[in-house]
This record gives sequence, C-alpha cells and structure tokens, in this order.
Amino acid sequence: MTTRDVFLKSLANTALEARNWFWASTAERTREEYFAKGKLGDAGKGAVYVYLNAHHEPLYVGEAGRPIKRRMHDQTSPHKKTTWWNDWTTLRLLAVHDRTDRLTLELLLILGCKPKFNRKPGAREVETMFQNLTLVGADVPQAARRST
Repeated sequence: MTTRDVFLKSLANTALEARNWFWASTAERTREEYFAKGKLGDAGKGAVYVYLNAHHEPLYVGEAGRPIKRRMHDQTSPHKKTTWWNDWTTLRLLAVHDRTDRLTLELLLILGCKPKFNRKPGAREVETMFQNLTLVGADVPQAARRST
C-alpha cells in the first residue's frame, strides 16, 4: 500500500467520521423553523450547515461566518435562486465560530455526504483524488517519489 493509498483511506475514514459526528451533534430543522424569527438557534457567529431533501439526502453543504439566513440573499451566490432551494425540507446546522474549523468541517462533510449541488468545492470520490501529481523539488524524499 502506497503512502497515497494510506492517506486517501485515512481521508475517507475521517470524512465518514465527520459526517457521523455532525449528524449526532445536530437535529433536523424544518423550513418553518428556518423562516420563523428566532427559531433557528443560529447565533450568527459562524455555522456549518447541510440542506436535505424529503428523502433526507444532502443537497448542499455550506459554511457561513454570519447568520446563515443572510447567505440566502448573497449577491454573488444567493441560495434562494439556486435550482435546489425549493427542494429542501430540512436543515442541519452546527455553530462553529472558528473559520478554519468551519472550512475543514465543510470540506469533510462534502466528501462524506456527497451533496448533489456543491460545486466549489464539489463532491467527489476520495479514491479519485490526488492522481497524476508531479512532485516538485529536490527535497522530496525518495519514498514519496516512489509512492505516487
């Protein structure tokens, strides 16, 4: 097994564990709760969220450093104008104040949940990642060169 294989297996396991932890740490919120004033429980200091359809399939995973309802109205990428917006029935969210933590959890959830509508970054199979790399630099260890 190459170091790349070990890395990808670890990444896939971490994404699965992140998904399991997120699901255990959150509850589904309905559209009614989302749109009702003060019912969402979003403190506005940062959150990671997953929109789900009626079959509890993840449609979109995101993160915001402000109240997530404001993300719905963004000028550059407003959720309310997306093709999936009318299809979501429930939402899961977790308050995460640190931006690095939010971005890390968001990416792991995208890899673990494979939401249909994420594009930047998009969902993909972990085993297809990091293929055809060219290692650069004289300081790259011989073992790393052989294992790609």
